[in-house]
Amino acid sequence: MKKQMLAGMATAMTALALAACGNTSTTKESASHQPYEAATTKIKEGHYQEALKTLNDADSSSQKSQVLASDLQNYLAAKTAYNKGNYDQALTSLSTSKSGNESMQTAYQKIRVKIAQATSDDQTAAKSASDESSSQAASSTSSTKKNSASTKSSATKSSASSQSAATTNPSSSGTAANVSAAKATSESVIQKFATKLGFNKSGYGIIPVSQTGDVYRFEVRQSNDDNTVANLIGIYEYNNKTGEVTQVA
Repeated sequence: MKKQMLAGMATAMTALALAACGNTSTTKESASHQPYEAATTKIKEGHYQEALKTLNDADSSSQKSQVLASDLQNYLAAKTAYNKGNYDQALTSLSTSKSGNESMQTAYQKIRVKIAQATSDDQTAAKSASDESSSQAASSTSSTKKNSASTKSSATKSSASSQSAATTNPSSSGTAANVSAAKATSESVIQKFATKLGFNKSGYGIIPVSQTGDVYRFEVRQSNDDNTVANLIGIYEYNNKTGEVTQVA
């Protein structure tokens, strides 16, 4: 009888011990998950610096929290560079969102659209300035000719202006296309493409160029040593359905 009682007590104590371990594990998981949820709420509200502080100040941290903190650091670095007008640096600082956090992905997409817009605007302005310079050079050359050639000079000047306008309009269309593609391309697609080719590392920047069905075209840039210029390393087409990648330029 005593042996049965002792055996029963041992079983009960074992069950209690296991239950205590389970509760401790659950408590730890809950404690590490709370900062992640709190940070996600702050991200939704647009308080990114506070979200990062919440994760960094947490007593315990999960793997999810650590990856989200890394995403936030990259985002804040990109935002700072963008606000200073350093669009190349902003692009390569952003890299790709790796946490899978939907609120973070939304923030990444929004600033990627802004970078695409700003980069395209800069390219358009540079092209217009180049066309204007060429037009002025042509006008200066024409003015040294004889008066009998003045009509031809005017025609040349008019033609140069028309060419400048024609060049600017396609650039504007290209800008709209890039921005539209950036809006239509989810960060999860960019992350899958970048991971496949090893572009999901610091120093690489990706701008969506176009999107047709499951096929996306991306412009990939890589920063120089001092992170001031992002050089074009290629343009790629990525089929999100099949995973096939083709370098087109």
